[in-house]
Amino acid sequence: MEYKVIEIDGDNVEEFSDYINEDLAEQMDREFYRGIGAKNDKDEPCGAMVFELKDSESEEDTKSRIRMLNAVDEDAKNAIFTEYANVVSEEEVMESFYESPDKDLCQYLENNGFSLSTTESKDLVITAEEIKKIAMLLKGKKAPAYIESLSEASVLQYRRFVKECLFKGYKGLMDDLAYIPKNWFETEVSSCVITDDEVNGVFLIKKSASGSLYTMLFTAFGADYQRNLGLMMAYTAQKILELYPEDVKVVVRRHNAVVQKLTDKFFAGSKGKDVFSGNRSEG
Repeated sequence: MEYKVIEIDGDNVEEFSDYINEDLAEQMDREFYRGIGAKNDKDEPCGAMVFELKDSESEEDTKSRIRMLNAVDEDAKNAIFTEYANVVSEEEVMESFYESPDKDLCQYLENNGFSLSTTESKDLVITAEEIKKIAMLLKGKKAPAYIESLSEASVLQYRRFVKECLFKGYKGLMDDLAYIPKNWFETEVSSCVITDDEVNGVFLIKKSASGSLYTMLFTAFGADYQRNLGLMMAYTAQKILELYPEDVKVVVRRHNAVVQKLTDKFFAGSKGKDVFSGNRSEG
């Protein structure tokens, strides 16, 4: 069967709810997320693919992180993946990569020129017991007055801090940080450092559609930045314990060496799930 392919975005993503999970579906309005869908001759959705462009506004080569590919049959997958090759060419993507527990997806990618290996996921799921240990960094005391929920920072203060982050090259998990408003985050559990009427550090948390909490950006500036990082982490841990059920999942993506070092320190012995990963040169 022949399939037609279309672009998926925030306006039509609900049509493809059989193929795109709710957590990815809510990302489709974001600046660097892309989606490709397949439809049959009855205009019925038959498959979808979601990928995220990385480093597209930096001096580094643009990469594409494949998040999912799901379709009713091989022909639909092939139609989608052929269009994917066209899109990454237009976007000047130099490398595609993936990390997934989905063996069928990974086998399909390997058949289409990707490497394939088993590795530990970069996503670390933090347990309630570990959150309690972090909260205890404050030893039952209140955080200093300058450690506050993000809700206490004005939009202007938040935007000024984002500008400083972009200048220094700090984006956390968000290549599109410049486009993300303050209220996109969970402002009560996200924390910040406010000194001299300026935000000088943030620990930003995003709640997914399925209910998990994701750490999106964790950084601070100034002479006391190391101490403030610990204080923000403890403050946010306390807020999570106050506002969410004990079985809530907190996911930390160890996307660089700095985050890896922090997780090794605070969550020693914790491991990510076994997943498949690989990449393919596109340039």
